[in-house]
Amino acid sequence: MSLERLSIPKLLGMAVRAELDSERTYSLMVDRVKNPLLKEKFQMLAFEEGKHAVILNNLFRSLYAGRKLSLPARVDPKLLPSVKVAPATGLVEVLSQAMKAEKAARAFYLGLARRLKPAQKNIVVYLSNVEQSHYLMLQSEYRLALQFEDYAEQDIEKVVT
Repeated sequence: MSLERLSIPKLLGMAVRAELDSERTYSLMVDRVKNPLLKEKFQMLAFEEGKHAVILNNLFRSLYAGRKLSLPARVDPKLLPSVKVAPATGLVEVLSQAMKAEKAARAFYLGLARRLKPAQKNIVVYLSNVEQSHYLMLQSEYRLALQFEDYAEQDIEKVVT
């Protein structure tokens, strides 16, 4: 599926759905990890993804006053992959999936930006930049999780000593 073939309202609905799904995933991870620093990072990611959904809703309202934004039940994973977390899914796998999702979100927003007027384009480019910062933070956590087997389970002082 190509961004160019979908309407702006449909793309915005998909983006909001993906942001809400990411918010839920990161909130779930807050409850799964014990490392307080990692817990804080997942809380921040969940908060920001929720804010992105609000920003996108506001963008929709500014473009289509009086219309209701329709959210799909799920998003095409080729455009915006989601993170699948099962009880046995380890931290490294979650971080790997999340990195792919954030990278895809950045590309999605950059593609969407090309179809918008300057004021709206700036909002979406901002979101793409934030998604890139999420990717970089997750990449750092991914490397730590690979290096320290019990990184998710303990205070960092206990992990590195």
